[in-house]
Amino acid sequence: MRSPTRQQRRQKLIEQYVLSRRTMLALIGFACTPGLETLLNSNTKPSEPKPPPNPDIPTLPQKDSPVIQQERQLQIEQTRQEYQVELRLPNSVRVETLPPQEVFSEGYNANRATLGKQIQANQQEFLANPKSFDALDDYAAVFPVLPVPDIANNFRDDGKFAIQRLYGPNPMELTNVLALNYNLQEKFGITDEIFQTVLAKIRGRKQVRETLDSATEEGGLFVTDYAILDTVNPQSDRFITAPIALYLADRSRDGYPLIPIAIQLGQLPGESLLCTPLDGVDWTLAKLIAQMADFYVHAMVRHLGQIHLSMEPIALATVRSLAARHPVNVLLKPHFEFTMAVNFLADERLINSGGFVETFFVGTLESSLNLADRGVSELFSNFSEFAFPRNLHLRGVDDRSMLRDFPYRDDGLLLWNTLEDYVSEYIGIYYRLNRDVREDFELQNWLQVLKKSISDGGFGIASLPKQITNRNQLIDLLTQIIFIAGPQHSAIAWTQYQYMAFIPNMPGAIYKPIPEEKGMFGNEDSLTSFLPDVTRTFAQLNPIASVGTKYDPKAFTDFGANSFQDPRAIKVLTNFQRRLELVEKRILRRNKRRKECYPGFLPSRMANSTSG
Repeated sequence: MRSPTRQQRRQKLIEQYVLSRRTMLALIGFACTPGLETLLNSNTKPSEPKPPPNPDIPTLPQKDSPVIQQERQLQIEQTRQEYQVELRLPNSVRVETLPPQEVFSEGYNANRATLGKQIQANQQEFLANPKSFDALDDYAAVFPVLPVPDIANNFRDDGKFAIQRLYGPNPMELTNVLALNYNLQEKFGITDEIFQTVLAKIRGRKQVRETLDSATEEGGLFVTDYAILDTVNPQSDRFITAPIALYLADRSRDGYPLIPIAIQLGQLPGESLLCTPLDGVDWTLAKLIAQMADFYVHAMVRHLGQIHLSMEPIALATVRSLAARHPVNVLLKPHFEFTMAVNFLADERLINSGGFVETFFVGTLESSLNLADRGVSELFSNFSEFAFPRNLHLRGVDDRSMLRDFPYRDDGLLLWNTLEDYVSEYIGIYYRLNRDVREDFELQNWLQVLKKSISDGGFGIASLPKQITNRNQLIDLLTQIIFIAGPQHSAIAWTQYQYMAFIPNMPGAIYKPIPEEKGMFGNEDSLTSFLPDVTRTFAQLNPIASVGTKYDPKAFTDFGANSFQDPRAIKVLTNFQRRLELVEKRILRRNKRRKECYPGFLPSRMANSTSG
């Protein structure tokens, strides 16, 4: 009996994709599929918060009696004994021993176990009848049980490659050329001739008038620059570079919002290979390498460093500096839930020697951890510049007239503004005057502990102000902390599976040297030699399926009387929940008009905390 041809294998994979896609849609009744949490027990609506019969009302310490103040201080000292700290990385501390109240909930563990069985079954079924990776499409065969990610159907498309900078799990790299701290043409080896030739071909014209200078002046040129990877030492059988990709904003209504123009495979113009969409197989390989870089920076810098390893020190400072009845502690508590537990698990399985990070990423474990530590340092050294609206502005991606379709920006700002109103209303309950903020000695001590260097017993956020002097400062700080812990983490974590589980879209490593000249590869199928084998493929797929899934069955803002016992605070929370329902409806309406659905900031899909 003759074995099936490559075309027949591809057709079968496409049919399997369509079938699993239909199955997924039937399960969830909605085309926006960020991850695998839809296969688990997942609430989408928060419960109605109700105060207990004998509520414990938060108070400011300066307004308590001396006796109560002593009780608060005793409770803080006892908590410090329970939450001992130790160094994880030079710029990040961790809890020494996980306290019992920080462990995963029963529902969380049940979901972990359920998905773990499906991930294992998926691998076992493939290995029972393994298939070779002779073409890029063959990687779709590694999903016999789990749904094939949508990206497997169109990962070759240049528009799909570019739109991942706006819709994908790492929308934090895109920067307007006008916002760069260097001259693009001093670092990127492109000429007007190359730029115009590529643009004319894409637009189907004989010539175009735009130049690099005119496109820059109009605010239409954007880059993703992965210069941070220049310091990475690759593992012995893997290869890395620090690419730069150039994009032009497309202002027409029909096309994708970004046009990829060129990718330079390194930081040295003239020496590093420059590829464009006119370069066939070489362009496909250049996109693979750029996607690897984007994945690596996302995982180690943006996700691990600037969320997981940054939120734990803030959580520790909060619980060790503010009494349990302090209103700021009460506000933040649900947004730190499971953060220490998930980091504890990561220490054992992800970022340990022989763990997942070392297994499938390109860099040595030391290099990977250095990237994470640099991510923490960058955030802590410029904390206010990472506030969502401010960060968009600093990267030059906040202007809709320059970049018309950026759902991470548009939905994120909608969520940020709603969250800021909520925090403002909550703070207004307890801090009637700016003087209340200045006189809150627990709050000011919390700030000093956060700001103090790690070597002096603090948590290293050196860029925080010396004192919180007014309510607006406090609201800004708390809004940023909650946004990073919940919405930001959800947006970049629960979208991972759809993009990072399919190897030809985002490989964790490249296994052949970075090319220095064009024309070395006759056809696309030869590019599979750059990608991982079966063992390493599952070493990437399995943890991405796991860490890219929301296990906590609670919806965003579903905490109620578990944290809020003050009827005034519960009223503020209930109002916030109603506003989030309106936010959800507005995002759903936006998604109907977009090139594709963006799920990142849908409130029903977000977690309260950095919990996965």
